[in-house]
Amino acid sequence: MGTGLLVFRNRSFRPRPLLLLIHMKKLLSVFALLLGLPSLAFAQQGVFNYGLKGGFSLSTYAGQLDGPLNAGYKPGFTAGAVATYGLAEHTTVQVEALYSQKGVFVDNYPFRFNNSGSGPQFNAWRYRATLSYLDVPVLAKLTTGAAGTGFFVEVGPQLSLALAQREYLSAFGKVGSYDNPPDQVISTDRSSLVPVSLGYVGGLGYQFAIGLGVGLRYTGDFSHVYKNDRNVGSSDVSYGNSFHNSVFQFQVHYLFGSKS
Repeated sequence: MGTGLLVFRNRSFRPRPLLLLIHMKKLLSVFALLLGLPSLAFAQQGVFNYGLKGGFSLSTYAGQLDGPLNAGYKPGFTAGAVATYGLAEHTTVQVEALYSQKGVFVDNYPFRFNNSGSGPQFNAWRYRATLSYLDVPVLAKLTTGAAGTGFFVEVGPQLSLALAQREYLSAFGKVGSYDNPPDQVISTDRSSLVPVSLGYVGGLGYQFAIGLGVGLRYTGDFSHVYKNDRNVGSSDVSYGNSFHNSVFQFQVHYLFGSKS
């Protein structure tokens, strides 16, 4: 199989929450220095907030899909920790560590049941890929209100670490002697994913003074989803690996408190 083709076929780490928040605060201060704001990074009026966030996502693949494949959106979720550091009255830096589900949904996916050249051809398979990542966005956040409240816009880079994947097909309807055959697992091989991806984030939302906040954002990757030399077997279907993760997220967060 040629390089650049995606081919289909049939010590746990538990971060300590306090240690994670300490590292996130250090990272925020370093980022402030890189912005050329050292006096604000260590000023007494700088406010450090931390909390939790979670939400709903719709993900797909952006880019070129070879063959008769129309990529649709797959639902998922995201959840994790967030920390912000106030640089000025309307400017903060925000770092997050999020478990994020990504992937794609393809309807009417062409696949031959039992991979048999003489068997019945199903044109009513539904393909789903659920990809799990640890996303670490570092965002510049501008707000309309004082102390980080009010409407906000956020933008910045994101680093994504691949954690797991599951690709499978589910059939519906009846073809020949087969009536709703069982799901066909294609792959659970995490090593086929690009292990570390670089991407970007852009979003907007509203931050309430009580700590509650809501936001809508888009995240995209510069990196491809799969490695160029991916080869997990043989199948009737293949397509080029020239696409990227593309995700819309609706998120809710709560900041527990702040300290100078």
